[in-house]
Amino acid sequence: MSRLVLAGGRELDAGTPAGRALTGCDSVAVVTVAAAFRRPDALMSRIGAWAEALSLRPAVVSALRRSDALDREVCGPIAECDGVLVLDGSPAHFVSAVKATPLLEAIVSAQRRGADIVWSGAAAAAVCASMVDDRGGALTVGLGLHDGIVVAAGWENWPRDRRRRLWGMVPESVLFMALESGAAVCSTAEPEVLASSSSRQDWTVLGGTVETRQGGTTVDLENWQPGAP
Repeated sequence: MSRLVLAGGRELDAGTPAGRALTGCDSVAVVTVAAAFRRPDALMSRIGAWAEALSLRPAVVSALRRSDALDREVCGPIAECDGVLVLDGSPAHFVSAVKATPLLEAIVSAQRRGADIVWSGAAAAAVCASMVDDRGGALTVGLGLHDGIVVAAGWENWPRDRRRRLWGMVPESVLFMALESGAAVCSTAEPEVLASSSSRQDWTVLGGTVETRQGGTTVDLENWQPGAP
């Protein structure tokens, strides 16, 4: 049974719940596209240190732009791994680069065959139908893989006024998950269930600080049911 993990960032820090989410996997494909604007040498060093700390074999999927995500050879390592880590970075760049591409198809296919998938930070926001744009805190169109939820990552860095503005934008029927850096939540639901706004998705908190709200009310994530604040 595959696990779908949404993380608040710090996914390459083996000391956080997000960083430890793929413990138990043997080989992990690390997708770098959202982190395209980070220093590549430093990023590769961090990936190596993280994998060594968890005794994982990393396969870096060096997709930095849409042309890379359209290249099936670039996506090849994903099919051979039992875990996929999609790094944090820029949500707008991530969506524009991977929407309707073989790279996105490869990640979804990996989940269907039983691989564990971690979407971190910007990627966790982007896979929702409505994506939080961290540049201004507004909602925009995401990739639509997961419906009925909205994710805000790195929540400890959000000013109060931006938090209140975002709360006011999220529809009352939608579950809002605010994940601090290093926090992670997990579901073992099938991709079809996660794509539905009306199906129970059985989220579990793996650790870290997670704030969940629906209709302006704080809810217990592990007992949450769609449409019932």
